Amino acid sequence: MTLKSEHNRIEADFKQAAGLLRHDLVWSEDFDAIRSDLADYLDRTSSLGVANSPALVRVVRNLIATENDLTV
Repeated sequence: MTLKSEHNRIEADFKQAAGLLRHDLVWSEDFDAIRSDLADYLDRTSSLGVANSPALVRVVRNLIATENDLTV
């Protein structure tokens, strides 16, 4: 995978995670207070692509993993 394609994938992942946080993602009530702020943050940082923190990229990929799992 090229750096550009990885950058684009991370950007798309962040946007998808932000959308899930705003609309569809099942979320514990304990974390409901941060849902909107986290979605806004992911939207704003999505354009950083590969420059995002690897830990944040992993969080995003975990948020969208079930949504993108075709075996579910």
